[in-house]
Amino acid sequence: MIQIQIISEPLPVIESEGSHTQDGSEIIFHGRVRDIESDKKIIGLEYEYYPGMAEKKLNELAEQTLTQFGISSLECIHRIGLVPVGEISVRIVIWSGHRAEGLKAMDWFIVQLKKEVPIWKWGVSSDGEKFPSKTKPEVGNAES
Repeated sequence: MIQIQIISEPLPVIESEGSHTQDGSEIIFHGRVRDIESDKKIIGLEYEYYPGMAEKKLNELAEQTLTQFGISSLECIHRIGLVPVGEISVRIVIWSGHRAEGLKAMDWFIVQLKKEVPIWKWGVSSDGEKFPSKTKPEVGNAES
């Protein structure tokens, strides 16, 4: 099962999910906005995206993740617009039979999302200056 959303409001609270009776692992990742971006103090990050294409690419990556890592479910909610420091900009939830494949899948999905999905972020300073983020994807086991 795949669920993909791009929203402009704060992410909803996670409700307990009891329907995954075949899965022994539920891995939740929250990406939060730090107070420093590109070595500058910020009040938030502003996310922009290519409507339609971003959702399509997220769905393709989710399908590939399910197939490649043998996980049973992936949910991704990404926020757009101004996300203040300390708030969540992205949530990814992966269910799998065991933690090993879930952890590998999570690492791979996050790296691919940052590389391939047309979602861009801008740092926003307290005086309103907007500047491009220079954050590069982390490369861990995701390349294998």
